[in-house]
Amino acid sequence: MRRRLLITYLSLTTMLLLGLGVPLAFSLAMNDYHHLANSQVNETGRLATAAARTGDPAADPAWVEQAAAYARGNDAAVLLVDARGEVVHTTRPGAAVDRRAWQRTLRRALDGEVNLPLDYPVNTSAEPLFVAAPVLEHGRTVAAVATLSPTTSLRSQALGQGALLLAVAALGLFATALVAVPLSRWSLRPVRQLHRAVGAIAQGRYGTRAPVDRGPAEVRELAVAVNAMTDRLVALLEAQRRFVADASHQLRNPLTALRLRIDVLEAAVRDDGTGAVAGVVAEADRLGRILDELLVLARAAEPEHGAVPVEVRSVARARAQAWSAQAAADHIALVVAGEQAVASCQPGVLDQVLDVLLDNALGFSPPGGTVTVRTRADGDRILVSVRDEGPGMSREDMRRSTDRFWRGEQPAGRTGSGLGLAIARALLEGGGGELRLSAATPHGLVAEVTVPAGMPYVAPRGQARSGRDQAS
Repeated sequence: MRRRLLITYLSLTTMLLLGLGVPLAFSLAMNDYHHLANSQVNETGRLATAAARTGDPAADPAWVEQAAAYARGNDAAVLLVDARGEVVHTTRPGAAVDRRAWQRTLRRALDGEVNLPLDYPVNTSAEPLFVAAPVLEHGRTVAAVATLSPTTSLRSQALGQGALLLAVAALGLFATALVAVPLSRWSLRPVRQLHRAVGAIAQGRYGTRAPVDRGPAEVRELAVAVNAMTDRLVALLEAQRRFVADASHQLRNPLTALRLRIDVLEAAVRDDGTGAVAGVVAEADRLGRILDELLVLARAAEPEHGAVPVEVRSVARARAQAWSAQAAADHIALVVAGEQAVASCQPGVLDQVLDVLLDNALGFSPPGGTVTVRTRADGDRILVSVRDEGPGMSREDMRRSTDRFWRGEQPAGRTGSGLGLAIARALLEGGGGELRLSAATPHGLVAEVTVPAGMPYVAPRGQARSGRDQAS
């Protein structure tokens, strides 16, 4: 926004300088032209008056010297033309009235008219200035005196004045820029304060409020609206927290009591009812897991603070070790590979996410398959991927996989709530991370976790760095 404000200031200043400078440049050039024209008209009239007193100016040495002196002093040409329009004397051999505009001016002079060129031509080619005055004898025109002066100096002078005005305009524009920078900062200070407050609120610091007593009225009104929205948001979040706490208490207690009663009844059920009791127990356990996952999902949606450095390869090895028993029971090799790297995330988040991904990978991998956990650093991001050799997923299934309660095709005997990937995504997004699914080659699925990088990892002295660990 500051850039736009500076562009606005400088654009208005530029238009103002051009609006003043261009007419001024034309005015100065026109004044110079009129000064030269008036001077030449006066000198031409003086020569014409002197010629009228001599009777035959071409034969009068005094007049000829006077004309030659004017020509030398002004780098001009003086022509004496008789009543028939023939040149009878010139101070510059070869000079002739060979242009139609000059011929019209000369004809008016021979008709007794005095020429005063007041119109300013756009004389970019520096055309010479032609002036003619009649030579009168007893009120009758007997000849005409014409002068032809160059205007190259006028063009050079006009260009110099234009360059000077351009330099002054550039200096004014530079001065405007110097003043506009602190002025724009001062103008946008309330907006920056509002932006910082909104950024703090977006990061979860809900006690922050935008200042409502600074800046123009529009910014103050916006700050009041932001504060009102924040108050409403805090109230909604607090209501959600209370609901989560109440739901955890109110649902878990009856569920625990129900589970105890089922255990008591199980001993009294006849053999033909044990299957139904086992189903009830399984459903109660499933309900407990769903309740736990819902509570985790609700808490994951809340922004948290206190990101700490986490060495991702150590976390990957620890979680692989925790799942190694299940991997061995299913005859699946669980491998940890990659480099040591430090990520910045909430404590325990990466552990929970890897638990979800390893649970899925082991559940879909066939006996004899391999599940590979790989870690690597990519600039300011840390990547942790879990690859299996199962049937994989279609593009549509990958797109819907993080939706809550969505369950695709499940292997025989596998149960789930459809919340695992939704929880993983919510946990990662709360700390600036990301979860992506892609197809593996030749078959299988790759779940890749991306989290912000922390400080570079330095291994303790004497610690061996292994690029590949076998967990089972």
